[in-house]
Amino acid sequence: MTQSLLNKALTQYAYDKPEIAEDPLAPKFVTVGKYEIRFVRKEKPHAPTLLLLNGLPQSIRMWESSIEAFCDKFDVLAFDIPGFGLSKAEEADMSPSNLSEAIIQVMDHFNIKQAHLVGPDVGVPITLTAAINHSQRFLSLNIFDGPGSFPPKLSPILMAVVKYPFVRRLAKGVMKKQVMKTNFLTAVDEGYHHYIPSNRATKEYYDIAYNDQAHKCAISFFGTYSKELPWIEQRLKDIKIPTLITWGQHDPFVLVENADFLIRKIPNSKLVVFKNASHFSAEDAGQDYVDLLIDWIEGGFKVHKVG
Repeated sequence: MTQSLLNKALTQYAYDKPEIAEDPLAPKFVTVGKYEIRFVRKEKPHAPTLLLLNGLPQSIRMWESSIEAFCDKFDVLAFDIPGFGLSKAEEADMSPSNLSEAIIQVMDHFNIKQAHLVGPDVGVPITLTAAINHSQRFLSLNIFDGPGSFPPKLSPILMAVVKYPFVRRLAKGVMKKQVMKTNFLTAVDEGYHHYIPSNRATKEYYDIAYNDQAHKCAISFFGTYSKELPWIEQRLKDIKIPTLITWGQHDPFVLVENADFLIRKIPNSKLVVFKNASHFSAEDAGQDYVDLLIDWIEGGFKVHKVG
């Protein structure tokens, strides 16, 4: 049944341009500590380093449409967060605090002393935790479409997963296939206002959504929100790193009210809401997002820097 769902997605949500034979990302794997990290590294000496994370249930494929523009300007490292995408992890690893340390480990592995960090979706609490605990490692942040306070403003289904252990047990057990299907359809259709992911990305998101370990890791990650998000919220006021908050106005999963809260609490922050974007707002906003982030890293962030 699931294979027919993939075929339907490739037909019904088909990318309307011919697929490029050469993979624009060509990712590789590297062992960092206990993790097998799936990454893309495009070095550009003497340029600012841009570190790109991924959302759920996506992977670094979410940067397919923009990575070429970023690589023209910056030294780029994109990697799948352990437990998300195709970087493997154990359920015990799945919390913002644990995974924020994985970011530092990856930076150390690639000899990156400082970077501009972009954290979408589940990457938001991970990015914020990394910024709180390792502020000297980051020149600026860009966060979008993910929570940084508790209780977060989420869709009712997501909120139930966050709040109730029995719902998480159902999501890993008898309701697993239904939740996997929902995640996959979110990744290829329902998470966008108008953007269409490539067939290559669609196939990869299918593999991620229907991977049993990745599914368990994601559900377990949500289970840590009730403990870790209040800790993050209490420390937002201490983040002095320039922070660009971007969001999709039509996000039905992590509501734009979360952005309104973050802009009030993070002192050095700027908010841009894309009016024609949904949950995966960076892709939906397209060139507007790319131009904004480039301008931010090339100097816009300094306007918000505290001396």
